[in-house]
Amino acid sequence: MELFNAIEESIAVVHFGGPILALLSVLVFEVPRYLMSTLAIAMFGWRRERRLDTTVSISVVIPVFNGEGGLASTVLSLRTQSARVQEVIVVDDGSTDGTLGMARVLMDRGLVSQVIHHRQRTGKSAAINHAARFSSGELLAVIDSDTVLEGPDALAMLASAFSESRVAAASGNIRVRNADESLWTAFQGLEYLASITVGRSFLDIFDSVACCSGAFSLFRRNMFLAAGGMSVGPGEDLEITLRLRRLGHDVRFVPAANATTRVPATLARLVRQRLRWDRDAVSIRLFMYGQGARRLSAERLGDTLQRLDFMIFEFYPSVLLPFYIVYVLSLFGGDTLYFLAGLYIYLFGFYALNIAIIVIASGVRLTAFDGLALFGLPVYQGIILRVVRFYAFVTEVFLASSQRDDFVPKRVREALYAHADG
Repeated sequence: MELFNAIEESIAVVHFGGPILALLSVLVFEVPRYLMSTLAIAMFGWRRERRLDTTVSISVVIPVFNGEGGLASTVLSLRTQSARVQEVIVVDDGSTDGTLGMARVLMDRGLVSQVIHHRQRTGKSAAINHAARFSSGELLAVIDSDTVLEGPDALAMLASAFSESRVAAASGNIRVRNADESLWTAFQGLEYLASITVGRSFLDIFDSVACCSGAFSLFRRNMFLAAGGMSVGPGEDLEITLRLRRLGHDVRFVPAANATTRVPATLARLVRQRLRWDRDAVSIRLFMYGQGARRLSAERLGDTLQRLDFMIFEFYPSVLLPFYIVYVLSLFGGDTLYFLAGLYIYLFGFYALNIAIIVIASGVRLTAFDGLALFGLPVYQGIILRVVRFYAFVTEVFLASSQRDDFVPKRVREALYAHADG
């Protein structure tokens, strides 16, 4: 009885906050972003399924840095594909483990066509660009060494997106392979389901896909090379996608082209990854492409929507976070914990409904562990990731932190940003 009374009081405190606080809460916790995409998919279904394309020639590039453990699984999943895989090129980018030896063993077995070895690490982008010069397929697939294609038709399904001549790139549907490893991986499994499987399906309806995942994407090779290949700076997957869009090309997301990847299993590694992703997003979107102030009349509708999606549901809510907290504390004082408890109840109900609709619409199966993680999802997405994003955005805007990220080798960063010091 005391528990029910506490819940009732918490909900009452939330209602006491009034419409202004309700609006702020909805914005800060991205409720409309997920609600719109989920309802759209539930009402209108997935984007029409495409026919498999098993005729177009595909060159596959796998850039690897210390990826000995997962490389064989990635290559084997490629060799079971119904698509016409013309060649598989592995680039060992200065690895210090047994990656090079594993790549050569796979080549000796006829599973890999070519192995390129960099004595020094050059970075993922440079590795991909190097391999692209030696590729010969009409399409160029870029796949991480810890990504495994699911089913024999994943690559052929993705290739089917290129039946439209304007399409320069297409992104596959990434899911979490190690979701049962820890609570953090379970959170990410649910997050990927909502943000990638459903979120990008929704954006694809309006031709607003802004990022082809570096884990599994496909490019029209001549357009990729004509655009100059990958940028050697941070956030290469986002940058190449936005560059191709700006050049007038279309970008697609294919939800049926499934692949799984491993995600960080500890909070420390997760935070480090997301700090890099979020800093790169600000650096590329705001400073490189000026998406915060660009005139709407100068862009296509799809570009307007993908830009506003980032600004309204990621950038502005994250920047508002400390002001939101101060406002809540000033409004409720000692009852702040009751407000947070009530807010959690509302968010849990929303997230649970959201995931339920996704499961029904997509047919994805969840485990009991996923159900347990669902109870912590409001804290994970609403607090932990939001705090991380706020810190990443602020440090990028004022300190340009992405320029010191070791994801890009030091000598490459020094050459790339030398003009900033001169």
